[in-house]
Amino acid sequence: MVRFMHFSDTHIGNRQYYMPEREQDFIDSFKEAISTGLREKVDFFVHSGDLFDVWNPSNRSLTLLRDSMIELKEKGIRVYMVLGDHDRPKRVDYPAAEIFDFLGITVLGKDGFQGMDLEVGGESVFLGGISNMKGIRRDNLPEEYRKASSAAEGKKNSVLISHQGVTGFGLIDEACEIKKEDIPGNFSYLAFGHIHEGATANIGDSLFSYAGSTEICSTNEIPSFLRKGKSVNIVDIKSGEATIAKIPLNSVRVQTSIKADWTDYMQKLEKFLDSVKDKTGQKKPIISIEISGDADRSHVKTDLDSLSSRAIVRKPVFQSMEMHMERRPDLTMIDDYFRAYFKDDDMAALAKKIFDSTQSEDKDQVRRQIRELFDIGDAS
Repeated sequence: MVRFMHFSDTHIGNRQYYMPEREQDFIDSFKEAISTGLREKVDFFVHSGDLFDVWNPSNRSLTLLRDSMIELKEKGIRVYMVLGDHDRPKRVDYPAAEIFDFLGITVLGKDGFQGMDLEVGGESVFLGGISNMKGIRRDNLPEEYRKASSAAEGKKNSVLISHQGVTGFGLIDEACEIKKEDIPGNFSYLAFGHIHEGATANIGDSLFSYAGSTEICSTNEIPSFLRKGKSVNIVDIKSGEATIAKIPLNSVRVQTSIKADWTDYMQKLEKFLDSVKDKTGQKKPIISIEISGDADRSHVKTDLDSLSSRAIVRKPVFQSMEMHMERRPDLTMIDDYFRAYFKDDDMAALAKKIFDSTQSEDKDQVRRQIRELFDIGDAS
């Protein structure tokens, strides 16, 4: 039997909401994932992309990966991964993870399908990878998956790692890189990344799984998190058949998003805090709140400040009754709005980065991030 851990979309370095606490949360969940794999005595790790949150990660993020890989190397355990859209360099350069090949990281399929044979505990395993392919690479994807299917013929134990949006798994079709019917059905296990809410299905004779992100990367993930949490996949392959055990990650910080009227927002906040008081551990939950109606904003601030010892409450969004009643588009992620509008993944990604850069209340920070995004020097 072959045993490995499949995890994905760790987004190391993500400072969500521009909070240092959130950067640490992504570090904590990554460390817990590594510890989980070691505790479960896996033969190797599989990471299906978006290891880092940006293609040029900070020294702190690189140090975390280095230290984790040293720990695995000392135990003789390797990591096999593909590049996600966040990992792929935006100019001619090496992917950050590839720097640590000497510590046991193998990056597969940077420019198309790539396969290799492994010997694990006396068992043969065929391992293939196709990294994220957007823009001009996207048209080549169906052919790359056909190559993968052909290479897997006759292989008893086989794993394909990839990072793409597949139709039928949460994103609108226009935002997906590949159709479900183009995914090969002759692998034991299909280890996919990109969709942050975990999902499992059968495609042909293959067991397909999005492991999901290891932390909450967007408020859109909160409903799913509150239902089933975040987890990693421990995968066993025996005689070509794969089974999954989902192991919860306990370090993930609880979050919620609340919509309330100005007359009852505190009741809803108190109700939520009571419901999670036994689930938060040492970490205060983060609350995003939208308040409708004619609220006294100074009074709201005083109320929310009173909760500071129990929760991190983000700056509230105030909606007038007219705005609150407007009909909103039937899309669930802001990324989808940009993709649907531009019909171009690179333009949509740029628009999202600009949008994210403007969310800070610190105007100097916004200007600095915009300058960095467009490689513009300080005006002086």
